Amino acid sequence: MATIRWSAQARKDLEFISDYYQEVSSSYAERFEEQIFETTRKLEAFPRSGRMIPESEDDQLRELIYREYRIMYHVDDKNEEVLILTVIHSSRQFGG
Repeated sequence: MATIRWSAQARKDLEFISDYYQEVSSSYAERFEEQIFETTRKLEAFPRSGRMIPESEDDQLRELIYREYRIMYHVDDKNEEVLILTVIHSSRQFGG
């Protein structure tokens, strides 16, 4: 089982998105966060289940898609760790 960690940037991204939805509906914002965490939980058992990030040729950089958001992460097989790097809207490119 891999350990999942969230980078400071990913936590900040999720907070920003959640704050945006909070203005529309606090219950939706809560569900959104829960679903993001639920989506990433499967990485504990299947760290490479996400696709490779198209903008990168690094096999260890992968992403999961939840609704219109890209959850980008790094797989460290040696230490059995997954680091969530960022959560961005799918209209944005990684590193852009």
